[in-house]
Amino acid sequence: MDTRWLSAPEDEVIRAMAEVKAAERPAWVPTWRRALIHINASLILWYCFVMFMSLGIRVDGVGDNHTRPEDYRDLVLILLVLVAWLVASVFLVRWATSPPSGRERVAGGRQALTAAANGFEPRPGGPRFLRRLTAQRGRDVVAHPRFVGDGAEFGNLVVRTGLHGRVEHRLYVAVTLPAPLPHLYLDALGNGRAPRNLPTSVDASQRLSLEGDFDLSFAAHAPRSYGRDALYVLTPDVMASLVDDAAAFDVEIVDDRIVFTAPQGADFSDASSWEVVDILLRGPVRRVARRAAQYRDERVAGQSPEAIARELRQAQRENRVLVSSERATVGPEGRRLATGPRSRGAWPALARLGWALAIFVLYIVPGVFAFVGIMSVIDDK
Repeated sequence: MDTRWLSAPEDEVIRAMAEVKAAERPAWVPTWRRALIHINASLILWYCFVMFMSLGIRVDGVGDNHTRPEDYRDLVLILLVLVAWLVASVFLVRWATSPPSGRERVAGGRQALTAAANGFEPRPGGPRFLRRLTAQRGRDVVAHPRFVGDGAEFGNLVVRTGLHGRVEHRLYVAVTLPAPLPHLYLDALGNGRAPRNLPTSVDASQRLSLEGDFDLSFAAHAPRSYGRDALYVLTPDVMASLVDDAAAFDVEIVDDRIVFTAPQGADFSDASSWEVVDILLRGPVRRVARRAAQYRDERVAGQSPEAIARELRQAQRENRVLVSSERATVGPEGRRLATGPRSRGAWPALARLGWALAIFVLYIVPGVFAFVGIMSVIDDK
């Protein structure tokens, strides 16, 4: 990877930025500025709750349900503070949603220029293929930053877990293979993420036992009756490359895609993150792609060695080039791993309940009591 732009002089980067466009941050990706908006809104509601309830209690209790002149005075002061706070909140929202600072734009420009120098471009949005992955299914996922090239992309996944709850960042690298392969999932055993953290559990009967030390680094899974096909893909040189270069990544092959995901995000202002991607592309990806180009599922009609030989002879007679992957496909039983129930115990339900309770306490409770308090002041019967 060419990473010279990450350390180039700032004025040189600014001049070159006119020719590239940095990817914009997706709207819901949290920042500390946007977090301030929610904190401020919650504080406004709690202010209304405390002030109006205190005034209402004073009117109903001390004032014997009669509003006195000093109560009107305090109500005016409370409203003046509230109006000033709301005006300040408008400026807070404008500031929080304003474009990034010059330093942030330069940092984004460095990454965009580095991507362009290596045949990629920054592109906002979320990869659609992630919905097909065992490791990502059912999650609210976008990618930022995301760099897209010819048949490959990489970046950081921004994943919301639970009911709009905790946000996780994961490095991912996805490459289109020359032909589809059976669904394979390699769960890295040394990256700190346990198999139970998957949204769906993989049926244990699909676990493969592979030679050498590979089983110490990855738990491999393939559809039933496709174990021999998995061994065709996971040759000794492929397994050695995965252990040496991708031991921190979960690896999944779905259809004609191979996707690597790590449990932590990457800092693409650091050259080492680009080097990690380069190692994956030049090592494991290239080796798996060679196996994919040669693989044919003999269970599918027309993909036996005899049928392929007949097609090759026919192409030679017609003086045309046979594209080896133009009819390649995988049988229905090999396209997806069998998965178990999605439930992983009581923790997901408790997380959702906790988030709903937090919203209730931060917004609903003060809002309702603020309304009750102001009605107590207005009603002086």
